[in-house]
Amino acid sequence: MRHKARTSAKCYRTVKSSSLLGRLGYELGRQVPGFVARSGCSSVRPDARTIASTLCYALGHLFSEHAVTLRLYSSLGREIRDFRPVTPGRATMYVCGVTPYDVTHLGHAFSYVQFDTLRRYLEYKGFATRYVQNVTDIDDDMIMVSKRQGGRPIPEIRDENDAIFRADLDKLNVLRPSVYPFATDHIPEIIEATARLVEKGFAYVVGGDVFFEAEKFERYGELNGLSHAELGELENPESKRAEKKRGHLDFLLWQQVDPGDPSWESPWGPGRPGWSIECTAMSVKHLGPQIDIHGGGRDLIYPHHENEIAQAESAYGPAPFCGHWLHNGMLELDGVKMSKSLGNLVLARVLMQTIEPDHLRLYLLSHHLRADANYHEGDLDALSDRYGRLKLAATSEGAGAAATSASALQREFEAAMDNDFQAPAALAALDAAATRVISGAGAEGEAAALRAALATMGFAFAGARGPANGDFSP
Repeated sequence: MRHKARTSAKCYRTVKSSSLLGRLGYELGRQVPGFVARSGCSSVRPDARTIASTLCYALGHLFSEHAVTLRLYSSLGREIRDFRPVTPGRATMYVCGVTPYDVTHLGHAFSYVQFDTLRRYLEYKGFATRYVQNVTDIDDDMIMVSKRQGGRPIPEIRDENDAIFRADLDKLNVLRPSVYPFATDHIPEIIEATARLVEKGFAYVVGGDVFFEAEKFERYGELNGLSHAELGELENPESKRAEKKRGHLDFLLWQQVDPGDPSWESPWGPGRPGWSIECTAMSVKHLGPQIDIHGGGRDLIYPHHENEIAQAESAYGPAPFCGHWLHNGMLELDGVKMSKSLGNLVLARVLMQTIEPDHLRLYLLSHHLRADANYHEGDLDALSDRYGRLKLAATSEGAGAAATSASALQREFEAAMDNDFQAPAALAALDAAATRVISGAGAEGEAAALRAALATMGFAFAGARGPANGDFSP
């Protein structure tokens, strides 16, 4: 895969005798798309492009095997692999945000605390990280709620719920995004992306509606690992206006609206965007046509993220659109998925009325990003002892000293986090260290190393920068 074909700038600078070959491997990896997200696929042929890609992978691996330590799972390919960003030393993240038609719940907090911690760890590893999290402020739900509330303006509904959402995340010390784009502020970019797809033959116009033609994108379904026939059996909230579509999997990029609904002028008449094209347009504008990490809930893999890949690669060309697709698990309440439609919501703001926000952050990070968390009353109480130990040890007198470079605890912490972002394993190691520190059996500098690691994971009591400590910068 293409990201494997890269070598880091740091590596080929430090291997003086082979710097030219290292640079060659890296540049080949950037320019040759044939190895992209297709290795192991029956459609790959041993042509010149693939041979060149394989060569660049070998060169890249040879000169960077000691430089890459972070390994992350990607839903595309369903494997754990080295994190090699598009640009050495920089990381780009796009995480799907909320649709603020109603209050947000603990499931949302789970997702954004997880991705916030990953972002922090990337920065800890030395990557200059740009994090974009969008707001879907125009869709069927926003319009429905507006009508239900007697025609209340959608921006009012959005701003009210978004303020509550941001306040929750601020208390949890989630860093503010580098960019926080609203879909309605990107209508020109959405129209431009849609027009590109029409011009290139990937989309077609029917009476003011514009559809993406899924059959034209040969890798459609690859993210899900399913054939077109299998995808057709899944629930698809973007499958609308079947009477106009050429194919069952085709989806709307631009749509006509009912009288009185919000609309914008376009080359195809007044209308509004489809769902997935919004994220493609915002991602490309703020991060470029290729990104390193795309995050979101597992329920977004199809159709939303499958559609994003098809749109971005068809409109803008470079592949893969994203190096690592990270999907968090679903939060359940007593075994049932938490959702607004079911009304079985646990609200983070309600929980934080009786416990400290860092206590809730600890609970959320005690589950792996991809794991489904089944919330039961009493789960937070069960973590009280661990939370108390971590906070006491991290705020002890010894924790204020400078952390010892490459301490045993630091190495243990990094080993867990580098291995597929195993935050629960990292917390277990930190808890063991806290026990030693409190008992007086901690190694020299261990309290300081503990505090530094907890700060990296975003805990405000350990001095992590963020809104909870008065830092509202990205």
